[in-house]
Amino acid sequence: MAGVGWGLLAPFSKLTFGIEANGVRFDASTLTVARAVWPLPVFALIVYLSRPRGTRPSRGELLEFSLAAVLVGFGLNYLYQVAVQHTSAAHVVLLQGFAPLALAAVEALAFRAPLDGPRRLALALGMAGVVCVALARGGGSGTLVGDAIMALWIAVFAAYTIVTRRLLRTYSPPFVIAVTWGGGFALVALAGARYVPVSLAHTLATPELAGLVLAGIVAAAAVLAPAAHALSVRLAGVTVATAGSQYGVIATGLLLSHQLLGEALGAASIAGATLLLLGLACTLLPARSPAA
Repeated sequence: MAGVGWGLLAPFSKLTFGIEANGVRFDASTLTVARAVWPLPVFALIVYLSRPRGTRPSRGELLEFSLAAVLVGFGLNYLYQVAVQHTSAAHVVLLQGFAPLALAAVEALAFRAPLDGPRRLALALGMAGVVCVALARGGGSGTLVGDAIMALWIAVFAAYTIVTRRLLRTYSPPFVIAVTWGGGFALVALAGARYVPVSLAHTLATPELAGLVLAGIVAAAAVLAPAAHALSVRLAGVTVATAGSQYGVIATGLLLSHQLLGEALGAASIAGATLLLLGLACTLLPARSPAA
């Protein structure tokens, strides 16, 4: 479910950028604000219903919640829309596939755990795949600038996942997601307050825009997908959960990029996708214990 929800985001966002109503179009800033404002009541309700009874977060946990909220609002959401605006949806989707591979390396650095053979191979395959994707011009609209922004997004995603994994040891997935995503969206709404009226009005300007934004970009990609990912992290572990979700992202995103946007993958993009999928498969192999 997380993979399908996140897989909708790039092609649906690209579509909304091309729809004009009353002389207005969404751009990265206004779409980010719209995505932030609409689900705020839902996140507020989830925080209230899932709040821990008789437990007060420590100062360290408050800092972790705050950091995660900043990473969500201005990293995972705004940077993503900027990347979509500057490169093809197919490139965005493929580069997302590198996230769990980068995450494995970040985990090794953060927790001083050496990478085993499968993880090293996964990282090498993933890096080769990213090079192939960066050299390709998927759908005729891929750019190195957009791809570089997406690379920064991957670093933010890794940091966010590490922080939330610590919080999930103490708090339930619904509470962690509602606080971090709701807090991040609230920060975006405050920072982009001048965009709120036009963002809300443009969302409802046509039935097509309302469906794309409310059903896909907000409900599926901003509420259901992160909640499903947090639950899978708790059940299966952060690397396995992230790798599994990326298979859904790549499959859903590439299919919709082709069907809705007419983005065709060239030989370099196909090679990159193959390498990334092989790298993801390597992350799912059981970790090897060090020899006695």
